[in-house]
Amino acid sequence: MNVTLQQLKAHAAEWLLLKVKYPLQYRLSHQRLPELSHQKKIILTLLPAHDNLGDHAIAYASCCFLQKHFPDYQIIEVDMQEMYRLARPLKHARHPEDIVCIIGGGNMGDLYRYEEWTRQFIMNAFKSYPIIQLPATAHFTETKRGKREERRAIQTYQQHPRLLLMARDQTTYQWMKKHFPTKEVWKQPDMVLSLDKTSKGQTRKGVLLCMREDKEAYLTNEKREQLQQHIKETYDQVGFITTTIGKRVNRTTRLEELSTFWTQLRQAQVVVTDRLHGMIFCAITHTPCVVIRSFDHNVMEGYEWVAHLPFMTLLKEPTEEAVKKAIHQHMKTSGQKGEESG
Repeated sequence: MNVTLQQLKAHAAEWLLLKVKYPLQYRLSHQRLPELSHQKKIILTLLPAHDNLGDHAIAYASCCFLQKHFPDYQIIEVDMQEMYRLARPLKHARHPEDIVCIIGGGNMGDLYRYEEWTRQFIMNAFKSYPIIQLPATAHFTETKRGKREERRAIQTYQQHPRLLLMARDQTTYQWMKKHFPTKEVWKQPDMVLSLDKTSKGQTRKGVLLCMREDKEAYLTNEKREQLQQHIKETYDQVGFITTTIGKRVNRTTRLEELSTFWTQLRQAQVVVTDRLHGMIFCAITHTPCVVIRSFDHNVMEGYEWVAHLPFMTLLKEPTEEAVKKAIHQHMKTSGQKGEESG
């Protein structure tokens, strides 16, 4: 694999942050949180601060779930960067019944080193706490770096004495069972599926496309552009939407951004997506959806949790004809007249 100078600089900068700056913040932190020491807490961490609404939906859904089912606990949300600064103060304010929950998602592996290394920092820093890894997907690439990162992760997880692991797909569940035979491993759906964002009486029109353009895409750029052009030529009303919205989102702004996105989905007659949370968002808004596989098991196995819904269709081989046929079928069965052109 050819690595550019810019990529080398980015990797070096990331390494300095994760191995020098942030650990130094942890060691030098003298903040105190005495007001928290008398309350039992769930520390919900690894919260995102980037632009991917799928990850923010996981964080939001996890927080809602914990508030509903653990009302006598205070939920403390801590994002990735904050964790290095707040880990020591939170430990100083420990209540005997405190729990650490790490949000799930698709960042367990070597594709997203910032998230994976921070997860391992949390497991090391909170070794005496019960830790729950909420439903996640693990994916370590078959590269030299991927194998090295996998060994590092396995060793860190194994060394935590009170770790509960949750997988959101069968491949990850089997990986966890294989490498952590002495730990409790559960298979659970993505946390976002615990939400209900349906709306009665919503008028739906047109086709929405929600397609990946990153390293997790199954379709090549050329194939994706051809498919998009084909759909635009076939249907009168075609829109484009993405779960990566191009601006940073945090826990104070996430619900507003998510609500806007869910409203757009509820206005669509059919959505075509190769994003896991494009699919899941359609499930929780009851939006007819044509699902295209991703490059790994993420979408294919995630579909297992929504396969029972009559308005969801998975395409393992997403040819132009297959996509068009699936869109037309959903329009026909939705009880609304499709806007097919030509």
